[in-house]
Amino acid sequence: MTFTLPTSSGDVSLLTDWARRDRPDLLPAAHEAQERLHRHLPGAARKADDFLRSLDRLAQEVPPEMRPWLWDGAAQGLVLLGGAKALWAAPRAYARARQAEADHGLDLDTGHHTAQALFLARAGALPAKEVRAFQEWITATLPPAEAYPALSALVTARAAGGSAPAAGTYTLLAKTAAAAGVAQEEVARALADLLAASRGTAVPPALFTKAARVFAAAPPPPERLAALWELFPPGRWVKNDGGAWLHLLEASGAVEALARGEVTPRGGVSGWLQRFSRLFKYTGSGQGVMAQRMPQRLYAILPRLAPRLRAEDRPLDTWSSECGHSRLDAELLAACLAHNIPVHLPARGREFAFLHGPHLGLLFAHPVLGPRLERQVSGRHRDPNATPPAAARSAITAFPDIPEVVPLVRERVRRLVADIGAAGLPSAADSLRTLDRLLDDAATAALAGVEEEVAAVQGAGPLLRALRGGLPEELGWPAFDAAVAELGGPEAVLRVCSSWPVCTLVGRERAIAVDHSGRVGVVDLQPPGEGEAPPVPVVRHLQGRFLVAYPGASGGAGWAYWSDRPNERFDPDREGDWSTASWAREFPAHAVSEWTGHRLAAVPQRLSWAGQMSDGTTVWLGGERGRDTGWYAWSGEATAAQASLPAFFSAGPEAGWEWERQSLSLVRLPEGVESPLGQSGRLSGFRVAAVTDRPGNYSDDYLVEGADGRRARHHRPRAMGHPWAILRFPGSGVDLLLTQGRGSARMERVCCYAADDDSLQWEVVTAPAHRRQLPARDLPFFPPVGFWHFLGLRDAASSAALRQAGLEEARALLAAHAEGGADKALAVLDERVPGVVHEPIRQGVARAVAAAAALEQDRAALVERLRAARTG
Repeated sequence: MTFTLPTSSGDVSLLTDWARRDRPDLLPAAHEAQERLHRHLPGAARKADDFLRSLDRLAQEVPPEMRPWLWDGAAQGLVLLGGAKALWAAPRAYARARQAEADHGLDLDTGHHTAQALFLARAGALPAKEVRAFQEWITATLPPAEAYPALSALVTARAAGGSAPAAGTYTLLAKTAAAAGVAQEEVARALADLLAASRGTAVPPALFTKAARVFAAAPPPPERLAALWELFPPGRWVKNDGGAWLHLLEASGAVEALARGEVTPRGGVSGWLQRFSRLFKYTGSGQGVMAQRMPQRLYAILPRLAPRLRAEDRPLDTWSSECGHSRLDAELLAACLAHNIPVHLPARGREFAFLHGPHLGLLFAHPVLGPRLERQVSGRHRDPNATPPAAARSAITAFPDIPEVVPLVRERVRRLVADIGAAGLPSAADSLRTLDRLLDDAATAALAGVEEEVAAVQGAGPLLRALRGGLPEELGWPAFDAAVAELGGPEAVLRVCSSWPVCTLVGRERAIAVDHSGRVGVVDLQPPGEGEAPPVPVVRHLQGRFLVAYPGASGGAGWAYWSDRPNERFDPDREGDWSTASWAREFPAHAVSEWTGHRLAAVPQRLSWAGQMSDGTTVWLGGERGRDTGWYAWSGEATAAQASLPAFFSAGPEAGWEWERQSLSLVRLPEGVESPLGQSGRLSGFRVAAVTDRPGNYSDDYLVEGADGRRARHHRPRAMGHPWAILRFPGSGVDLLLTQGRGSARMERVCCYAADDDSLQWEVVTAPAHRRQLPARDLPFFPPVGFWHFLGLRDAASSAALRQAGLEEARALLAAHAEGGADKALAVLDERVPGVVHEPIRQGVARAVAAAAALEQDRAALVERLRAARTG
């Protein structure tokens, strides 16, 4: 007789039912124990371990023959109570019941034991070790013909309850079936039932492997084939590659059934493949995840899936994953191309991984993906100035057996050679360094005549572009230039502090404040006290006087004074005087407001890294330090609770774009300023938007729009700094896109790219000497970009003369430099391009000619190396 199973935790009466049937003399004790069980049971939902300890004490108080029934009743109550803690305790109560039986040699109730195990199995509360114990017990207790179906029912019920089958489940089934004389076909059916019930659990690969052997000899029922396609493990990643599952699908005939159209997985074949790719792209590894290749068995069955994948016409995403990481699988992508399976083309900048497989040539041959892959493979030529430089290795060297690589390398060599002869000087030099690394021995041997192509280009093209497009030395802000000279030159300027529209340049002994109209004021700095290191103060011109703040040991404001009361030192009080504390502090890296040149309002320290914007009436502050939380209007007392933007940004961004919030700018210009950055009335600023699909750290598309309507689309590596503004170079008709400096100099320099072709024209240093980590390399020293509104031509006549230079003049300047250096080049400048008389502009010409001459020398050295390699 099997006792009736309860349907709620309050109905559990197993202990009294047993006593009433088998031991009426113990019925009073059973009633008391059962009441105590029910009193303690609700607490298991909160503290299951306390419940088990209380029941341990109760079990010691009742007769030994009562204990298994007490614990089994507790297991039933815990299962019906539900919840994570109760279900954690239920198998422990079940195990205590079996232990009590063993400890006291009690007779077992076969019907109850079987029903109890099934009850816990259906609830997902029966551990795998109890399945083995059940198999050993039932084969020793029941006839083989009864033991086998009982075990089969138990393992199937357990899988349906959400418990993953153990790797040895088939061994237990097979052993029990053999004893009962059950045919292999029946075992295959039971195994198929078990796997079908296991959907949503982590089926061990070893069980898949054993099942594949069984199904190869005795195919599962056709109605179970669809379920085999749904055996995805739970979670965001797995700890196997899925190969054993695919082997099972193939051995069972599920693949052929799908190919014939008899089976369709949930979401279609495309949905299945997409989910498989996303789930098995990463595998658990230690405390995290690790990318892994798709199993080779996937590529074995892909040709048979291809017709249905083509018919469904749902492109496959070959880079995303369930765990949030992304990795573009080149092997899978190439295999899909080989079988004409629709795929999504990855966004530019997403890197390829797993460059393996027989179809990689198709990926190289793809008109869009091939050039991207070649560029990645060929020595990873992303930053020619990288330290240490990337190893010289062309795609031809990396993949000598793929003929599709050669025309790709040839095409990129052609583009690089064209850049050397026509790009801006810095871009031309970068292209030459890239070409030098790209042309290794294998590439040189494969590209006949490449040395003559390189020999045919000249540095005169980039030099002419520099002269005609405008040199940075042509631009100046008279008040700023005079202050720099007075302090002793760029290397003597230790800080540049903004309090718009005033810029304060800090030297060792004094600070000079200037604005668009000229000098605003000067202050002599107090010498350090005896034994004190000479710190560099933060100096700002505020309301007609200077606030001088010396940093403390942590980089914050240690003490400060006002220039009209130099003997009254004070500590900026962050609790009681936010305004002064903020203006007197500067962090070890540039605040965004300092780099932009716009510091419009004294703000709390928590926002002091943020950018600022103003339409002349309201000031907007950027988000908190280290976070891109939007822009907030500043009332003078506090920031608004809700993020907002000035009206200038109401038109946009376009669909597929988002604001690059830290690059947005808006400022009201002082009366009479005509900004080379453009303006609408007295407002100047830029809307900067980035594409929403930004796959990696190395590529971005930007759209930059000025207040006066100027517009530029820019594609460039994100590591090269964020875009800021468009400078319309006076008198040249050239628009230059300004960005933060590239590489490790991002906060030290400003790069100027031609807006029409993204070629780097020139770069300048904007960080003062105290903030530089890299040498200036004789680059011009400029104010922060926000103060470029005040730039103008230093000498319009000299600039106009340079605009008249032609290719012959550029060649003559190069020849003169080769003959007699800078002096000879300047003499030829006077002869061939008369009218360039302003000394800083002449030095700018000399600098450009020297850079072009260095380009020529490096090009000649490359030609010599290639010719030597050709002749052996």
